[in-house]
Amino acid sequence: MGNRKLSFGYQMHMGEIVRNEPEAKAVQDIFLQYTLGASLKEIAEQMSKTGPNYDEGKRWNKNMIARILENTKYTGADGYPKLVDIKLFEAAVEKRQTKQRLPERTPAQKALKRVCAKPPTPEIEQQVSHLLGKLAEQPEHIMQPERTSKPAYTNTQGELDGILNTQPLDENAARSLICKLAQEKYDAIGNEEYETKRLRRLFTAFECTAELNAELLQSAVSAVLVTRQAVRLQLKNGQIIGKEDLV
Repeated sequence: MGNRKLSFGYQMHMGEIVRNEPEAKAVQDIFLQYTLGASLKEIAEQMSKTGPNYDEGKRWNKNMIARILENTKYTGADGYPKLVDIKLFEAAVEKRQTKQRLPERTPAQKALKRVCAKPPTPEIEQQVSHLLGKLAEQPEHIMQPERTSKPAYTNTQGELDGILNTQPLDENAARSLICKLAQEKYDAIGNEEYETKRLRRLFTAFECTAELNAELLQSAVSAVLVTRQAVRLQLKNGQIIGKEDLV
């Protein structure tokens, strides 16, 4: 309650606890807004703009709103003046308990959240599960994507040939160029071909289920791309595939 000696909504007058009218009106508004669907954050933001201060010099926050929604004194308990009808108070309590009982995300839902471009909805989850199932039925649709850029041309091989054909041989320079050439060839290979073969084996062995599979999602998908028109998967080999590709 910070530095408040009385609950928000009340004040002392002639030794008695009485209503603080501006605060009491704010308490009633908070209960009404919450039961009509507003979130704690939304109510706190609104109270910071239009309501009386909860603690002097501090902006309203979610914890302040939660304390008010949990305070039974507002129903007239403990001899306090009644600010909120008991039915409205119970409706707010029931809503908070329902939110607290919401099930935790499954491992698959957690994995989806990590790779999804937007907060995943049940519809997105369903579409991702459908695409993975279709790929399991048609693994031949997994293909090695064309490289978007070609390896930069270098003259390392020519330089190496020149040194090898020059006597006396500069062994240090030749060794350095051999290492450089090996690195260039390695960089040019990429891992798309390996990933494509691995993904085909993975989906061929996968048995379709109605629910999203966390292990398959983590092993096969690097990103879930969401637009208003479609949901597409970016596979680990770089291929982007959507519903239209799996007819």
